[in-house]
Amino acid sequence: MWLIDGTPALLTDLYELTMAQVYFQKRMAAPAYFEVTVRHLPQDWGFFVMAGLPEVEAYLAQFRFSESDLDYLRSVRLFDPDFLDHLAGFRPDVTIRALPEGTVFFPNEPILEVGGPILHAQLLESYVLNILGFSIVEASLAARITLAAGGVPLLDFGMRRAQGPIASIRAARGAQMAGWKATSNIFAARALAMPPSGTMAHSFIQAHPSQERAFREFATIYRDKTILLVDTYDTIEGVKIAARVAREFLERGVKLRGIRLDSGNLVADSRFARDHFRQQGVDFLQIFASGDLDEFKIQDMLAAGGQFDGFGVGTRFAVSRHAPSIGIIYKLVQYADRPLNKTSPDKATLPGRKTVLRTGSPRFEKDIVRPLDPDAQDLLRPFEFAEPMATVQERLRSQIVALPDPVKGIREPANYPVQFAAMPGRGE
Repeated sequence: MWLIDGTPALLTDLYELTMAQVYFQKRMAAPAYFEVTVRHLPQDWGFFVMAGLPEVEAYLAQFRFSESDLDYLRSVRLFDPDFLDHLAGFRPDVTIRALPEGTVFFPNEPILEVGGPILHAQLLESYVLNILGFSIVEASLAARITLAAGGVPLLDFGMRRAQGPIASIRAARGAQMAGWKATSNIFAARALAMPPSGTMAHSFIQAHPSQERAFREFATIYRDKTILLVDTYDTIEGVKIAARVAREFLERGVKLRGIRLDSGNLVADSRFARDHFRQQGVDFLQIFASGDLDEFKIQDMLAAGGQFDGFGVGTRFAVSRHAPSIGIIYKLVQYADRPLNKTSPDKATLPGRKTVLRTGSPRFEKDIVRPLDPDAQDLLRPFEFAEPMATVQERLRSQIVALPDPVKGIREPANYPVQFAAMPGRGE
């Protein structure tokens, strides 16, 4: 687990424990199966990407109630001593089937199934949803931004605006899954074995008597790793100064890496910079852009002829500004041998355990959700341990390639067909 001091068992909603006490007192211990699905795609999204399983693995491994946890629960005055004694030695005894990370999926398809005694499976609901929900949001958004960038390298710059430290790490990992090159978040870089990346802030320029002095001081230390921030004052003048400093260092045998544009008309400024660098003999300088970028802006800037060698994507990615949450749910689909479902308006669920099949090669054609078939090529697979990141990255890359092009559209994507077969017990 990331940045959690102590055990994670109390990272739950109160009703999980109140229900668990009833299960315990009434000796309800038959096997139960809970299913995680997402109800709807956000506007302009054509697909989701499965993510978050390493955190689920760590959560299950560390789940226990400490003495301080039990002391707190005693103070709530809702729980009997025998139930709290039971929790003192409690460890989740569950099995999990899940879509492997990097698998694309669609609304109402089961993406994870938790099975075990009902008390065990019920207690995991809240934090499993917390883990999976934002992890899926960030991996899906990162894949969309990768599509919009069309091969231009991407960097995660989102830490300072993320909704808390754990969210920033989930964002960085989603970026990593989608093949982004680096993150500015040093903690995430270490935790994820992801390259760290960054340039300089406007304050660095302001702290020096001139831009030129600031650029020279920085380049003297960082040499061929130097990226100069050129828009603190006048962007065009900043580009010219950067070219002059780059030419001076070239004469010393050092090629500075590039510049960063962070505001203004990024397309026009990038085109000016590209032309000016050619004229000044420093066309090796790369042009990076940042500043409230998202998949829509990136696609539009490239279509308008922007000259970019990389994008630093921060706030709108790390908080998923256009889709900050998704309707992810964890619902009981079977208890003992009874398939179960909800029939609530707009919140109905399908009963029973399920298999998810995908047809079509080399392009996906449709998914089929049908009653559990242990012999089928089920996309839901037994899960115990997280896969290497390289495996996840390759899976996501190949699945994005296999998606029909209209489903991958950044604006108004087509709907991918999902067929739901009749389920035993449906409508009971």
